[in-house]
Amino acid sequence: MSWLDISVWLKEQGSFLVGTFIDNVYIHSKSLALLRLKKSGDRIYRYLIIEPGKRVSLLDTQINLSVSKALTEVWRKHVKNCKIVNVNQYDRERIIIFTLMCGGEDRNLIIELLPRGTMVLTTSAMEIEIVLERKKMKDRVVAPKQPYKFPPKLWELNIESINVEEVMKETMGKRQGIVSYLVKMFGLPPEVVEASLCACDGMVSNSNHINISTVKCLITNMKGMLEKAVESPKPCIIYIRNMPIGFYPFIPLHLTKFHEVKVEAFQTFNEAINKYFAHDIEELVQRERIGSLTEDIEKLRHALQDMGKRLQEYKDKYVQLLSILKAFEEHYPELEEVHKCVQRVVKDKGWDNVSLCSNSITGFDKSSGKYYVIVGSANVELDVRKSLVEIYSSYRKMLSDTDRDIKRIESEMKRLRGEIDKMMSVIEDEKKSIKLMLHRSREWYEKFHWITTLSGFLVLGGRDAQQNVYLIKKFLENEDIVLHADIHGGSAVIIKTSGRNVDDTSLREAALLAACYSKAWKLGLHAIDVFWVKGSQISLSPPSGQYLPRGGFMVYGKKNYIHNVVLELAIGVEVLKSEVGCYIRAVVGSQDSVAKKCEAYFVIEPGDMKVDEVIARFLNELSRRGLDFIAKAIDVNELRIKIPGKSRIVKIVINEKIKKVLEEC
Repeated sequence: MSWLDISVWLKEQGSFLVGTFIDNVYIHSKSLALLRLKKSGDRIYRYLIIEPGKRVSLLDTQINLSVSKALTEVWRKHVKNCKIVNVNQYDRERIIIFTLMCGGEDRNLIIELLPRGTMVLTTSAMEIEIVLERKKMKDRVVAPKQPYKFPPKLWELNIESINVEEVMKETMGKRQGIVSYLVKMFGLPPEVVEASLCACDGMVSNSNHINISTVKCLITNMKGMLEKAVESPKPCIIYIRNMPIGFYPFIPLHLTKFHEVKVEAFQTFNEAINKYFAHDIEELVQRERIGSLTEDIEKLRHALQDMGKRLQEYKDKYVQLLSILKAFEEHYPELEEVHKCVQRVVKDKGWDNVSLCSNSITGFDKSSGKYYVIVGSANVELDVRKSLVEIYSSYRKMLSDTDRDIKRIESEMKRLRGEIDKMMSVIEDEKKSIKLMLHRSREWYEKFHWITTLSGFLVLGGRDAQQNVYLIKKFLENEDIVLHADIHGGSAVIIKTSGRNVDDTSLREAALLAACYSKAWKLGLHAIDVFWVKGSQISLSPPSGQYLPRGGFMVYGKKNYIHNVVLELAIGVEVLKSEVGCYIRAVVGSQDSVAKKCEAYFVIEPGDMKVDEVIARFLNELSRRGLDFIAKAIDVNELRIKIPGKSRIVKIVINEKIKKVLEEC
């Protein structure tokens, strides 16, 4: 990330970051840390991913990697439960300073995105308490108990001080020289200079000459581009030949104008950053989760290779033995005559005279008593100490032993291939699971209880009293419908009508949401009445002299009732497609509506099972059905939020069709 990228990201995400608490810390390595952030009263977590020297961004899903236990414990001790009270960028540098309030004391969490950068926690007086990785450089030491010093600036000049004549003098009017000069002297991101220059000299950009009017245009454009990138960014990733080459808070004209490129636009710069680095994270998770399996497979493949060589040697030997036995069977009388002659000559005249017995004798070995005879196409080894029948029988036994060895090796190789296939299957499942997990994107409404009815209405429900008020204040319109269980304590549910008439089925689906996410579930009730009114009947202001409890609202006029709404909730796994592949998310609703959207779901009602026990039962059933990769990809926190409380599982439905759905992605 450049300093401009940081400015854009902080402008975009700063309002979320300020006021959040560091709920937990996960230090995966000296180059990767994750802070779990949570707003007070909110059950949704977001994760600040920090890669010193590279990037920061916010994730909706935790990355499941092992942690460095010692480092994690130290960082948790110092920053867990600290509140982020301010976030700012240090002096147009690639450095972010988080001001923390930790138990009444100020701390500074400093993230350096410069080369050789690290993450540092200091006191308010800028003394280093802990550091992600100690650094000793010629101009500073980054270590505990040392004063924290910012890296020396590589440039001192400001863009406002750029002098046209000085630029021309220093660069001699050369195109490449002006880019290098402005980057070096003013710390301007190269892409900003290149894009501004491209906008100024147009087709002349292929030439090397820059004149004074171009420089004036360049300076004006750069100032405008820097301001516009921060105030009105156009986040994108640029691809060349389907390979991402960079992420930008603006459309880089110098790339789009002169290259065949693909521009992928994003709603937020944070999304662009996450998408750009998604492949790196995917590889990191894969290395951790399947690295040992990959090593085991490699070992088995080497073993297979060695076995293959041995198998070929045995097969060659088997062919040779067959040839020898064939020679025995076709030329037995001649062999017997030669063998008796050799036995006699060796005994009477010595080994040096064995050639007298036959011209086909090719050699002998006095010490072993063996000699060699060419018979047909076979070179037969004979032993003067044994009869020809004994020799023939030994060849037969060698053939049988070789055949047994071949079958044994083939069987072992088949077993090893089976082991490799099993491991490859596990690896493929892990890869699918990782992709499903990392490709998960969240819509704005997913921070609430929500459903989309079969008729297409978006229904939102508050997860707590604070969200109830926020929903009514922020999203409620006069023609919308508000529902609430007829009991104190429950979700305020809104049907966003967009001016359309709401059908009875959608009304009952929304009523189910209001009923299940109310105190009725924790009380173990079987059914409850739910009332509904128009948005125009709702007010957050109590009558004069009266008081509204926290999370409460006033209802004016007639209430409409839906009686005996049964507290039975279906929670399923929905498969969705995106540009990068499939991802899964948990959805809730009536059994009928969830069954039409999901191939895997469970149905619950108030009971005695703890929330995590319910989740474990469902995930275990997925794994038992050969869908372990889906079970691993599901965000357990997402399921936990959707289960209203202690429950009883009515049924679990898993359709094998979900495999086909995912294969089609």
